[in-house]
Amino acid sequence: MSVRRRLAAVRQFLFGDSARAFGVLSLVLLLLVAIVPAKDYFRPWRGYQKQYLRLIRGRNDATSLTRRFQGGIQQIWLPEVGVVDRCTTCHAGLREASLGDVKAQPFRPHPPIPHKPNEFGCVLCHAGQGAATTVQEAHSSTESWEAPILPAGYLEAGCGQCHLDRLTGTPRLNEGRDALARYGCVRCHTIKTPDGITLTGTDDPPSLAHIADKTSREWIAAWLKNPQAYAGSATMPNFQFKDEETRDISAFLIAQSTPYRSAAGQEPIPAAKPDDAAAVQEGSSVYGEAFCSSCHAMQNAAGNLVGGNLGPELTRAGSKVRTEWLAAWLRNPKEYDPDTKMPHYRLDGKQIGLLMGFLGAKTDSDFVGNLHFDAATKTGIEHGKALVIERGCAACHEINGVKKPDNFAPELTLVGSRPLAKIVFAPDVEHTLPDYIAAKIRNPRSFGSALKMPQYTLAPSPVTALTTALLAQTERAQRLPASLRIPARKPSDYRPAGTAGQLMNDMSCFSCHSINGRGGDMAPELTWEGSSVQRAWLVSFLQNPNTLRPALIRRMPKFNVTAAEANTLADYIMTVYQTPAFDRDGDTAAAAREQVERGRGLFYSKYACQSCHIVDPAKDKGYVGPTLTQVGMRLNAAWIFHWLKNAQSLRPGSLEPVWNMNDSDAGAITAFLMAQRSAAVVKK
Repeated sequence: MSVRRRLAAVRQFLFGDSARAFGVLSLVLLLLVAIVPAKDYFRPWRGYQKQYLRLIRGRNDATSLTRRFQGGIQQIWLPEVGVVDRCTTCHAGLREASLGDVKAQPFRPHPPIPHKPNEFGCVLCHAGQGAATTVQEAHSSTESWEAPILPAGYLEAGCGQCHLDRLTGTPRLNEGRDALARYGCVRCHTIKTPDGITLTGTDDPPSLAHIADKTSREWIAAWLKNPQAYAGSATMPNFQFKDEETRDISAFLIAQSTPYRSAAGQEPIPAAKPDDAAAVQEGSSVYGEAFCSSCHAMQNAAGNLVGGNLGPELTRAGSKVRTEWLAAWLRNPKEYDPDTKMPHYRLDGKQIGLLMGFLGAKTDSDFVGNLHFDAATKTGIEHGKALVIERGCAACHEINGVKKPDNFAPELTLVGSRPLAKIVFAPDVEHTLPDYIAAKIRNPRSFGSALKMPQYTLAPSPVTALTTALLAQTERAQRLPASLRIPARKPSDYRPAGTAGQLMNDMSCFSCHSINGRGGDMAPELTWEGSSVQRAWLVSFLQNPNTLRPALIRRMPKFNVTAAEANTLADYIMTVYQTPAFDRDGDTAAAAREQVERGRGLFYSKYACQSCHIVDPAKDKGYVGPTLTQVGMRLNAAWIFHWLKNAQSLRPGSLEPVWNMNDSDAGAITAFLMAQRSAAVVKK
């Protein structure tokens, strides 16, 4: 029998008459209807819930865990942000702290956080497809869903959608946001936070309007070729210029340079000779006494970089700067750059000459090498200017005749939500958004040799941090209601007034100290300094800063202020920078000897303050906090008392613990510390 005849026989058997056809179709429909509940019964999430019940069955708290367990689809709905979250359908033990010993997923409890999972859900922080009920659809990208769960290494990006200020628990996110500003990313790329603030750079690139006064064309060309060859700590990236490009750009920069001031009336200062070992050593002493290493790094004999990063590295400064420029800069840097963070030290001619000799000896003949240019041609200068405009140099630097470009590079405000379909991936890069961003930061030219983005020399840690910060820039973050958003503190524009304000600007106090929300964090916060210290001590300290924290390498330098300037600053600080929390001069009565001795016992026994502080240099070994050997001449009694009660209320973030000390103990320790006075009299 042929196949055709067999098929005809089967069709006749099943559908030979209306009764048979109705019966067969009814049976097929019944099977289809039965498949739906059967398929639902075997859903993976049901298996996870059964495994969870078996897991908790033998535990001591099985009864309470079982009572709190809810079977079936679990859903958290957040209508204000358009989120449907069903993660707890499988993650049944998410809120059960007693399951801390369970390491297997999806039954491991969530680590302690300040948020309640039933109020915020999971996808706000972790991303993923909250409405899905299978692992693949919930955690990974699909054809219709491009927001997979965040990899563990970038999890802090979720926090950054709501928290726009620094968080103690998100060090990687904090580092990434700092790096966006420090490496100048935001000078080319516009990045706006959800509260409408456009990020600005903190890298402080120098003006090039007077560059010919400072250095040579050959040095500029060598620097453009490879900034890290001059200073490993340089934040300027490598644009991978060709030799002829560095030749023409350097020609243009020298041609556009104008003198920054007249040298008339200035006494020339001879530099100590680099081959005069004694003078160079003396210059090293001046460098150390001025604590230049607090801001500037320099390689030591072992090749290790030692010093701060607030200013440029000085390892090869002698190969860079001209002698005349260095003399003028050390005399008063504010004349060259009024907004520089470097203070005016008021150095005398001898000190300047010694420093010039010391820095002038820091050379590297290999950096510039045999690079010597012929006179620049008009064509070369024009080509150099075209390259400067093309590469967006004016986005960072002030350059005569070149306007700062607008929207030079793509905006990154929503880069954390960029669709994968709009991304062209480089070879060997995983097709995920985190991998794309990280690869673009590590090696941008791998995406195309014609791209303008320069090459940064970054270790894996800052690359991960930058990627984390950029992944936080999402569409959801922009749409979040104000009730869920923790805005960043707006930058303070506080400026002290009058003569004292001019002195504080001249000495760049805000480079290290913070006052009323503005300034650096290298040195103590001074907002309530007038309530803290005694005026006589402050006048003496301003003229001759002594060591308060022996363990710190960074110290306040000596600015050579006059007695009149010190008194002007002290009057301003003592009057303006006072806390309203207490009266600085409210309690000046001398303490009884019994009170002092009781305070001594509390200091050394109950509170063990000598663990961090020194009162008796012969016995105490505390080097964490400031020395207290003469604290009775330095601090006010009212400040000490309230500091002991709650230091965090006076200076948030202080290392001083909150002791919850009663008034009696705080008063006794205050009496003991106020008794620590030197026999010397500090004159006004």
